[in-house]
Order: sequence, then structure tokens, then C-alpha cells
Amino acid sequence: MRQRYCRVCGGWHELDAWPHNCMPEQVMTRSSLPSPHFVSDTIEIRSMHDGQFYTSKSKLRSEYRAHGVEEIGNEQPRPIEKPKADRKAIHEALKQAYQQHTA
Repeated sequence: MRQRYCRVCGGWHELDAWPHNCMPEQVMTRSSLPSPHFVSDTIEIRSMHDGQFYTSKSKLRSEYRAHGVEEIGNEQPRPIEKPKADRKAIHEALKQAYQQHTA
């Protein structure tokens, strides 16, 4: 017979027979709607390209494509190419600075 302290009523209850009125409230984690999550096509936005108002994402994107506008925001970032250091030029610059300092 194992018992545990109840935070709701302040008493001790057996784990096998926990009182119904002391059960914690269930938090709804899923929607009660019988359909899956979907992304709607509707939007109210003003185009930065031509200043027109659009109510459809697909219509806005088709206008962008028709005018050669590139939409950015969700694309994969391009890798940054670091230039190789010119060690010979660095060595010469340090050598020149050292000579100016000691002269």
C-alpha cells in the first residue's frame, strides 16, 4: 500500500485509488477539430515591389516571379567564403612597421 501527498486537498491517497476530485485538470494539447494543421493561402499584404494590396500568397509570389523579383527569408544560407590571407604581404608589412619603429 503506497500513498502519496495530494497537493489539491492536502491529504494522503493510495496510488491505486486516487480520488477523481483530486485529479489535476487536463490541459488540452491538441485541437478538438478533426482536421490536420494547414497553412492558409490568404494574407493581407502590400507588395514592396509595386505597392498593390494582395490577399493571396500565391498571387503575390507569381507577380514577383513575373517581374524577376527574388523573395528572400526562408532560403538556406549560403556558406561564407573567407579570403585566404596573403602571408607574404602580412610579413612584409610587419617587417616595414618594425623597421620604421626601430629607426
